[in-house]
Amino acid sequence: MSKSALNTLSTILGLIAGGSSLLGSAGVINHQIAGTIGGFATALLGYLVQQPAAGEQPQASSPQK
Repeated sequence: MSKSALNTLSTILGLIAGGSSLLGSAGVINHQIAGTIGGFATALLGYLVQQPAAGEQPQASSPQK
């Protein structure tokens, strides 16, 4: 996936997670539903940020000292 696509998806998922939290705390939607939506969006976001963009090599972790 290209870096632009990863950035766009990350932004959308971040907005979904933040928006559901805001709407849940304001009482617009049920707290359980808000938590579920936010949890799924955050989990997907965590997965996406670990993916290298197309054409990039994954970075090797540096040795621990």
